[in-house]
Amino acid sequence: MLSTTTNLLRTQTRTSNFSTLQSAIPLARNTIRSSLRPSRLFAQKYQVQKSASTHEKALAALARLSKRDPPRHPSKRTPGNESRDNLADRVEKALKEAGLRTWGFPIYRCTYQNDSNWAEFLDRYRWHISDMLKNYNGLDMLDSFQTTVVEDRALFEGASTATIREHFQRWATTAIPEESGGSPDMIRYSNVEAARYRFCLFVDEESLQSVLRAPIDDCINKDAFVNMLYGWWKPESIEDFNQEDLEDVDKPEDLLDNGYDPVEGSTLRDVGWMKVALCDAGLEGFIKMGEYGEWERLYERPHEICYHISNFHARR
Repeated sequence: MLSTTTNLLRTQTRTSNFSTLQSAIPLARNTIRSSLRPSRLFAQKYQVQKSASTHEKALAALARLSKRDPPRHPSKRTPGNESRDNLADRVEKALKEAGLRTWGFPIYRCTYQNDSNWAEFLDRYRWHISDMLKNYNGLDMLDSFQTTVVEDRALFEGASTATIREHFQRWATTAIPEESGGSPDMIRYSNVEAARYRFCLFVDEESLQSVLRAPIDDCINKDAFVNMLYGWWKPESIEDFNQEDLEDVDKPEDLLDNGYDPVEGSTLRDVGWMKVALCDAGLEGFIKMGEYGEWERLYERPHEICYHISNFHARR
């Protein structure tokens, strides 16, 4: 456990600072920027000519079936689609219903070898966020997107996930009332709006270099990744098993050994974090991770990379 300190990290932010708590690890503050770059959407159109022939009538019937009915709840950003299918609409709706003003995963900097490389990484991450929002005509959501960067070389260079998780939990319980005036109790709920306070990203040298090696606009790259940490994950313990389970084994501790290679000393399947493709750690990942059961459904144990969060990638 790190010793108690009250020193605060230096801050660059567009929003008001939040207060710190007495913690084993001091709270960090925010660094916020955004970048834009346009992308294009393409739509395919079909045209069927009228004909009295059986074959052409069949073609016409198929064409009619392929046409979608007008949306019952059209998106204000893409009126031809349902609002639920527009990810920018979904984030906006979730924030309004919860009374929140910001979204986006906090990012922990765990490598300090090169400041220029770090700046390039952040630019690329923000570009992917803005590029995805562009697809949904949702660039206005950049106004509420917040890149909260937590950085302190002494605390986080090469830090363990336990160290990051401890700090993140302290940050989240403080940030919720500061950012929205809400209660930290919302962390218990698996909703989109709570994803910011339940999950975070951490970037070490391995993940940093994987992102810099990939072309910036390559959204199907399977090698560029960041690390996603479940901030409120707890490892299984003997107390989690009922008495019948314990009676069926000679050594109760064997229940905690899933037969995997150790990751930070754990042989459990779920070790509380995973590697996630860069494009999956943005808009779609934020929505998915806020939904009930998605962490368990999508989880990939290190050192595999989870690259199937975004449905449109169809990578699996």
